[in-house]
Amino acid sequence: MKNRLIIILSTLFLLSSCNDILNIEPDGRSTLEKVFQDPETTAKYLSTCYNNLPQKGYWYFFWNNIPIAISDESWDCDDAQGLQIAQFYKGNASSNKHPLEEPNAPDWDGLYWTKYWKQIRFINVFLSNIPSATVESEEQRDRFTAEAHVLRAYFYLQLIKWYGNLPVLTEPIPVDYDYSKLRKNSFEECARQIVADCDAAIASNNLPWRITSEVEIRRMTKAIACAIRSEASLWAASPRFNDGKDLWEWAYQVNKESLDMLLSHGYELYTHINNPSLYKTAYEEYFIETADLRENPRDKETIWQGHQKTASHFVIRGLPVQGGGYMAGAVPTQELVDAYDMLATGKPVLNLAKPYNDETKLQPNYNPGSGYDPQNPYEGRDPRFYASIHFNGSTVLVNGTPIKVETFVGGNCGISNDRSHTRTGYYNRKYMHPEAGQLRPQDDGLWKHYRLGAVYLNAAEAAAQTGRTEEAMKYVNTIRHRAGFSPSVDIKANSKEEAVLYVRHERQVELCYEEYRYFDTRRWCKPDEDNTCEKFSTGMRITRNGDNTFSYQRVLVGTLSTETPSKMSYEKKYHLLPIPLDEVSKLESQTGISWQNTGW
Repeated sequence: MKNRLIIILSTLFLLSSCNDILNIEPDGRSTLEKVFQDPETTAKYLSTCYNNLPQKGYWYFFWNNIPIAISDESWDCDDAQGLQIAQFYKGNASSNKHPLEEPNAPDWDGLYWTKYWKQIRFINVFLSNIPSATVESEEQRDRFTAEAHVLRAYFYLQLIKWYGNLPVLTEPIPVDYDYSKLRKNSFEECARQIVADCDAAIASNNLPWRITSEVEIRRMTKAIACAIRSEASLWAASPRFNDGKDLWEWAYQVNKESLDMLLSHGYELYTHINNPSLYKTAYEEYFIETADLRENPRDKETIWQGHQKTASHFVIRGLPVQGGGYMAGAVPTQELVDAYDMLATGKPVLNLAKPYNDETKLQPNYNPGSGYDPQNPYEGRDPRFYASIHFNGSTVLVNGTPIKVETFVGGNCGISNDRSHTRTGYYNRKYMHPEAGQLRPQDDGLWKHYRLGAVYLNAAEAAAQTGRTEEAMKYVNTIRHRAGFSPSVDIKANSKEEAVLYVRHERQVELCYEEYRYFDTRRWCKPDEDNTCEKFSTGMRITRNGDNTFSYQRVLVGTLSTETPSKMSYEKKYHLLPIPLDEVSKLESQTGISWQNTGW
């Protein structure tokens, strides 16, 4: 019976992403009593708690990766007036019509307010009933309880990242609940509840650190709890959310604990290339690699990966020369390209404290001694540049044949205004299988929801902010060694302020195109500050000369005037999503206070 239940539950995890398994509402006590009197329906109820996990990547409305496309690392080529991403670029998003709250696209990522509160509602009901529920064993009860705690922590973390501080609700809401007393908790209180949920899960004797079976692939683990608590504390300490309190010491302790626990339970950076004929670096291979499910896996870095495979990413985020492409998708900006250091010296190309001499970012403030040559801008860069970005002169395999990418004017992948060509002079490479093409469909990499590399950098940021500069740089240099930098060019910070700059810089590069940059630049702002790094986007217009040399010109993207921003989403109201208008109306009528996020 026990084995049969495991199979049933695990199968439900794989099949329940779109529809609720049980056609019940958590308010019906008599129905719930019956549900939790049977081991099988108890397991089914837990499976409803796993619904609505985001897919990430290109699973936003119409394959636009909205968080990446809004951030300063990218520009989306599906930017025609009236399309989803243009609502952000032109500043036309509202609480009544927002691209991430698209009611006609329930199967895409988005609609977070409705989906995630629904999940918290289910989880609270489950946690209140599981102590007395009929289960196969006490070990199973313990594991189910721990999984629910991790899930609640995850959904709450996503809500506060998108919407800011919210009410902390850990019990089922009764039918006669007095909504007039409902209030938002502080962001810190939300984060501490998230950490408490994670700690409860980590204390379980039956929740595993790693999934080792295909039938359990979507289930929560202690490692996921570590990653969640790491992120929650870091966000709470950040300027946008700390309410003027210094929470960095708490964030440091939480992050140090999280990193140490992961390292002591077999998690490591991915450093070995398994297919050297296709990949030049472990970093490049890692994002195509699917985490293997073993006690001693080949990939020890991935903490939680997605499950949505596709063999056609080149159609929606590829290069024109690959054939069959529909759109280029979110392409890298010059700002992202500028962030990659020089390999030989280990130095940034630009001055980190003041990277540009003008607001439009057309006048770079070069870092003397880096070794960067503006006439040969793509030579000798951080190996992660070549693993993540296609540029003029890079090579792509098209149906097995190497093709040189030409982004110069008139080239085979040049800048154009149609959706299949770049606006910036660059194309994304990260997560893309190097052999993908019309005649050779290949599974691209699965989304990495959480990985050890990100936890290293979370810990580095908290260490830097508390003045532990040597420790912060140790974590940063560990990441850079995997990337290919020699220890002889390790970064050394001379002050807390310099350490913070180095960590932020490293996050921009290591975590590019993983949806971190959108949140990072927002949480680093104070509540009353615009997110100015997004105001203007730039690209590189390249002209081939008669002697086959090239001329390089930095150009604005999305605007023809230095008076008109590229992205209106730089404004401070875009720090957070608006609470949907109909939900705000209900809350305000019931509580008599304002609920909407500032500016909406």
